[in-house]
Amino acid sequence: MHISPDSGVDLRLLQALVAIADEAGVSAAAERLRIAQPSLSRQLRLLERRLGLPLFERAGRRLRVTAAAEPVVESARRALDAADEVLRTAKRAADGQLGRLAIGVLPSCSPVLLVDALASFREHHPQVETTITELVDEDQWRALREGTIDVALNLIEPPPSDLPHQILTAEQVCLVVRDDHRLAGKESVRISDLAGETVTFFNRSDQPVGHRWLTWALRTAGVRTTLQEATLTNIVAAVAAGLTVSVMMRSFESILRPPGVQYIPVEGWAIDLIMSHRPGQESPTVQAFQREMALAVDRTRPT
Repeated sequence: MHISPDSGVDLRLLQALVAIADEAGVSAAAERLRIAQPSLSRQLRLLERRLGLPLFERAGRRLRVTAAAEPVVESARRALDAADEVLRTAKRAADGQLGRLAIGVLPSCSPVLLVDALASFREHHPQVETTITELVDEDQWRALREGTIDVALNLIEPPPSDLPHQILTAEQVCLVVRDDHRLAGKESVRISDLAGETVTFFNRSDQPVGHRWLTWALRTAGVRTTLQEATLTNIVAAVAAGLTVSVMMRSFESILRPPGVQYIPVEGWAIDLIMSHRPGQESPTVQAFQREMALAVDRTRPT
C-alpha cells in the first residue's frame, strides 16, 4: 500500500493507536479516551489508511498489534511523549522558567538589592541562564536596543524615551567618614557640611552620570570640595585611613563597612534606582525578574 505524501497523522490518531494497543480492544480504549466506540473505530481505519498497513489483528476477543505495526506503536508512544514535553516546555517558558536573562548593571549599582533579587530569582527559576555585565549608562541603552541585554539597572538619569523603564526606589545617599571625623556620630548631615572636604567618588569612566550629578549637586548647594576619583575598594580604604570622605548609597553599608567607618544620611539627598528593559513586549522571564526586583525592594527597605 502507498502512503500519500500529503497524508498527515495528528496526535489524536496516535493517541487512539496507543490506547487500543494498551487496552487490546476498541471498547476499553474508547472508554479510556472518553469518546464513542464508533468514532474510535473510524479513527483506527483512517490511521491504517494513512499509514498503509494493518495495525491490529484478532486474537480471540482481543486485538493484538501486528508484527509490522509494533515499531509504529513504539514510535507513536515516543511522539506522544515528545508532544507532552512540548507542552511542558511551553508552560515553563510562559512562566518565565526557561530561556535567558542578560542583565546590564552600572558599576557599583545597588549591590544589596541586586544580590537579593538574583538569589530569589535563581531559587525560583533555576533553569534560566542568567548573566550580568557591567555597563555605563549609554552602553546599557545601546545594548538594550541591540538586544544583547534584556534588563538594565542604572541610577539617577532615566533612559531615552524609546526604552521602557520604571523607578524601583529612591536610594538614600550617605556621607561615609571615619569614626574620628568631625561629623562622625551625627544622626544626619546636610550637603553644606561637606564644605572644605576632600570627597572621593567613583571613577568618572565608571559612573559618568553619577559624576555629573555629584558635581551639579555640590555646585548648586554652593559647596566647595576637592573631588577625587577611585575604585570602590580604594574609596573605602581611603575613608578607613582617614584620608578622605565619600558619598555612597546607604545600601552599601551592609556589605562595605569596615571597622571604624560610619555611614551618615545626608538630608534631602536621594537618587533613583531605575530598571529599564528592551523595547517591545517583555518576555515572561523579564517579567519574572521584574517581580523579584520589586519584592527585593520591599525586603531590603530600611525599617
